[in-house]
Amino acid sequence: DWLPLDRAWKSLEYYIIPSHADQPTNHAYTPTKIATFAAEMDLPNQYPVPLEGTVTVGTDPIGNELKAAYGTPDVYAMHWLLDVDNWYGF
Repeated sequence: DWLPLDRAWKSLEYYIIPSHADQPTNHAYTPTKIATFAAEMDLPNQYPVPLEGTVTVGTDPIGNELKAAYGTPDVYAMHWLLDVDNWYGF
């Protein structure tokens, strides 16, 4: 029975995956200038961390391919994993 998972996914799409209106600057995204480095910490209370502009972060190897395949620079993804129906048992 996939109905509970389907219901959870629809909830995620609605609340967590940003719409086009919520991604107004994606058209200016450049795969060669992807981010400023931020160290990963062990515990949530150690965030936010300072950004480190001197650390090389590389490039986005699939950014242009995704934009070409889907015809939009919008990202269809959530930023955080949310267990909205206790699927993972958090």
